[in-house]
Amino acid sequence: MDLTNVNEIIEFFRRFIFYHPYISMGIAAVLGILVYIKPKEVLKLILIFVGFCIVGYVLYYIWSATKSGVFQKDTLIHKSL
Repeated sequence: MDLTNVNEIIEFFRRFIFYHPYISMGIAAVLGILVYIKPKEVLKLILIFVGFCIVGYVLYYIWSATKSGVFQKDTLIHKSL
């Protein structure tokens, strides 16, 4: 599974919710209770988590682009020898 496409990420979460409903309901219940008890802290944590996810997504995207260039350069070096 290649997670460089946003539609694939959404599809992954949709499948997770569909195939693991009890785990999904538990996560939603815990998140709902935390939002009810301490909404500011939970909002900060969610925004930090989303920020880390965005940074990780960008780094993964850059790494996959760089990795293919490195492998192509390596094959070109071996072809010329």
